[in-house]
Amino acid sequence: MGAMDAVRVRRRFLLAGYTFMPDHWHALIVPAGGDSIDRTMNAVKVTAARAVNHRRGSSGSLWQSRYFDRITRTAKEFHETIEYMHLNPVRAGLVRDPGEWAWSSFHCFGGPGPIRLQVDDLNLPCDEKTYL
Repeated sequence: MGAMDAVRVRRRFLLAGYTFMPDHWHALIVPAGGDSIDRTMNAVKVTAARAVNHRRGSSGSLWQSRYFDRITRTAKEFHETIEYMHLNPVRAGLVRDPGEWAWSSFHCFGGPGPIRLQVDDLNLPCDEKTYL
């Protein structure tokens, strides 16, 4: 989590939601103006890998070299994406309820439990069909 915050300060991207799973993670990221999702993701992956490797006393690659991105165009798609991410630990059989999973932004949206990584408020339009 510290790595994500460190990169947020440097790259000034917005983090609208996330879920960290045992073997992958999901994030809804808005790159800063003039930046790209590629540079933002690379910075997050490199910073996190260095931190994890330092703690483990290891070295080398931690993440897959590629990632899957998707543009969220409407408020409806935004909400569906957040729901998909928050339900991922449930679908994986890790918990029965998304509130039981400590490593997601579910808690930032009113779910029970501590907030481990704060998300940014995007102030989305009320009409879910409105393009972002």
